[in-house]
Amino acid sequence: MNEDDPAVVSSSGRDGRPWRRFVSLLKGREFSIAALMATSVVAGMLETAILALIANVATALAGKGSTAAIRVGPIHGSVNEFILAGLAMGVVRIGVQVILSYLPSRVAADVQMEIRHRLVTAFTQASWSVQSRDREGTFQDLMTTQIVLFTNGLNQVMTTISAACMLVVFVVSALVLEFSDALLLIAAGSVLFVIMRPLSSVGRRQARGLSETQVDYAAGVHEIVSVAEEANVFGAALAQQERLGALADATRHRFYTTQFLVRLVPGLYQSIVLLLLVGGLGVVSANGTGHLASLGAVVLVLVRASSYGQQLQGGYQGMHQALPFLDRISDADQVYRDARVVRGQKSLSGVPTIEFQDVSYRYEPATPALSSVSFQVEAGEAIGIVGPTGAGKSTLVQLLLGLRRPDTGRYLVDSMDADQVSLEEWTGRVALLTQEPKLLHGTVADNIRFFRDIDQDGVVSAARRAHIHEDIVTWENRYDAVIGQRADAVSGGQRQRICLARALAGDPVVLVLDEPTSGLDPQSEALVQQSLAELRGLVTLFVVSHRLSALSLCDRIMVVRNGRLEALAASSELMQSNEFYRTATSLSP
Repeated sequence: MNEDDPAVVSSSGRDGRPWRRFVSLLKGREFSIAALMATSVVAGMLETAILALIANVATALAGKGSTAAIRVGPIHGSVNEFILAGLAMGVVRIGVQVILSYLPSRVAADVQMEIRHRLVTAFTQASWSVQSRDREGTFQDLMTTQIVLFTNGLNQVMTTISAACMLVVFVVSALVLEFSDALLLIAAGSVLFVIMRPLSSVGRRQARGLSETQVDYAAGVHEIVSVAEEANVFGAALAQQERLGALADATRHRFYTTQFLVRLVPGLYQSIVLLLLVGGLGVVSANGTGHLASLGAVVLVLVRASSYGQQLQGGYQGMHQALPFLDRISDADQVYRDARVVRGQKSLSGVPTIEFQDVSYRYEPATPALSSVSFQVEAGEAIGIVGPTGAGKSTLVQLLLGLRRPDTGRYLVDSMDADQVSLEEWTGRVALLTQEPKLLHGTVADNIRFFRDIDQDGVVSAARRAHIHEDIVTWENRYDAVIGQRADAVSGGQRQRICLARALAGDPVVLVLDEPTSGLDPQSEALVQQSLAELRGLVTLFVVSHRLSALSLCDRIMVVRNGRLEALAASSELMQSNEFYRTATSLSP
């Protein structure tokens, strides 16, 4: 999608006018909107003509019966001729209504799809530092609830456009039929529209609150699913129910208020307009003025016009109440796009060296996570990373993977800045095995392939190197077996080895492993260690582990403490020179 696509209005472009902001979303769809307006005018003219015809036919039948002749302006004919004309116009009106239903639905669906595509693109291209700051469930809520509620507002905009066109046709027709009486009622209806505008502000405030509570509720739902196992073990299910219930109640209150206003305002508007019409008839009756047929036509036209006035008022209200959802989507889109990762276009012949030169990184200005870290690693080395919790190991790993950029210092790969390497080249060279293996709901092959263009031979080869192939071939459907994060048939050790196969499937030259054997049974741990031993010398390995036994294959070990690289040496040397490593070794299983 073009970067200038107006599918989401940036927060910097807001001018406080909801109508203009929503209409800007329709840029590039001028033909569809023009067609909608033209079709609405045709529909209004047909409906006005039918109502005028009904009034005149009814008056004629009441006076002289079916033999009466009718004249409406320059057109005249028998009652039966007018009835046939009305039936024909009614059939055409049905066809026009199909078009009126199709155009807004198609436009809204297209805009919704484009905004979803734009948000996904912006999120996936944003830096990890921004992605990781989102609360769990926030992006999911944006892509579902927030976009759906925003799309409802866009539908209201198109309803307003159509209703406004029809209302103009009806008002002009009423003025032509009976100018003075119609003018009085129209003026009263316009004043009423202005008087009821403050209710739109109330609805907008409530909708903004609904948008916020929806995000909280989505995060709560995500949390209750992600910790379901622990909740059952610790007996926290009831407390979770109460917490989620409180969030649901807050959402219910906001939803009730917004829906109440959406339904109240247009219905109230139409009811008062009908009162005005009845009152106007009373005035006409008292004065004894007005031609019966034309007066009846005016009343029918204005009654129908009031329904379009109701749609106009409802659309105006709905548009205001959808604005907070557009705001939230626009803000998120802007944040993600501002954090887009821009890399160079250079390629790598290999990764002979990886070097940090005085690298520092801070999450908060006053709290450095890493300070002045410098080291150089040669191709094929196996490097262990140890240190106490909170020492900066995770930050170091994320910098190595290119997920974060140093605040100061340089990260060099093959003597060039890592940022100069193209994204495609980088992701093809580097791989990660996380402490908590995450499976997709899909086949074993899909999980190993992980959205990459890897053929079946590559999948099987990776599984063999991860020592999971022997397990897979015993399962029903083998590589086509459907697994997932909650699949009972797949053990923790098997999940870890499937994810190791995923890391190896792209033939990386740098592999980062974060606690690769944590929580594994002895057999699975031995198999993972065997895979790493076979990779030694072929792939540059970085292994983070609190279990120093997992680092036995490492050539050198980094000791990271308080955000600093305290030592980088072979295990035997650290046993003599580094107190932390010596103590940790004595305590490690």
